Amino acid sequence: MKKYILAILVCASWGFISSEVSQGVITYTTKVNMHKRIPPEQEEMKKMVPEFNTTQNNLFFNELESLYKPLPVDENPFDQSSGGGSWTSSGGGGGQRVIRMVMQNETYLNRDNDMMTQLKEFMGKKYIIKNEPSRIPWKLGQESREIAGYPCKNASYTDENKREITAWYTEEIRLPIGPEGFYGLPGLILEVSVNVDDIVITADKIDLRGLKKNELKEPKGGEEMTDEAYKAMVQTEMEKMGIQGGKGGMRMIIKN
Repeated sequence: MKKYILAILVCASWGFISSEVSQGVITYTTKVNMHKRIPPEQEEMKKMVPEFNTTQNNLFFNELESLYKPLPVDENPFDQSSGGGSWTSSGGGGGQRVIRMVMQNETYLNRDNDMMTQLKEFMGKKYIIKNEPSRIPWKLGQESREIAGYPCKNASYTDENKREITAWYTEEIRLPIGPEGFYGLPGLILEVSVNVDDIVITADKIDLRGLKKNELKEPKGGEEMTDEAYKAMVQTEMEKMGIQGGKGGMRMIIKN
């Protein structure tokens, strides 16, 4: 009888642990290497441009959904006063422009109905892009390291733009989710690097707790557009502004 009661208690404790890791909030810091985006013929610009554009985002998750979105401005340590995410460039009249890049993307993934919804802000307007998440061709590696106190394993693949993507995931939280649009590994992704250090997204804080009301909900309130149409629109507008390699989902604050 005692063994039976003990077995029940053990099962109950495991159920409690499982419920604890099925919901939570993870804070990620993203560092974009701006110096690597400067062409060799404009080497002098490195003196005017911070090496990294740094932002923070939260990943809210439960058993079937996840939402990756920016921290509110008043909670983000890398706000405009820090200067960590802005740089100067020559303006058309010989002056200087300060461009502040703030990630405004939101990525919502519903694994129950196999649907991804992205909210992207571009030039002051919001867009909603919905599609079925495609399978990422991850190749599991043999390396291991610790991130935010969790043991992690590595995986990698080359994306459609020929970028080398490396991720570190933990099997201690067995949810196939991660930051941005990265997912599909046998554990939660705690770090992603693009071309080694072009972009590095790292989990800084892991808070395994029940979610508050409205913390995790599908993004709404934008013009619905296909992914192809959105990319074409962004490319056209970037070329008009003379910005190469730009991506949607960033707020550009330009001050002369």
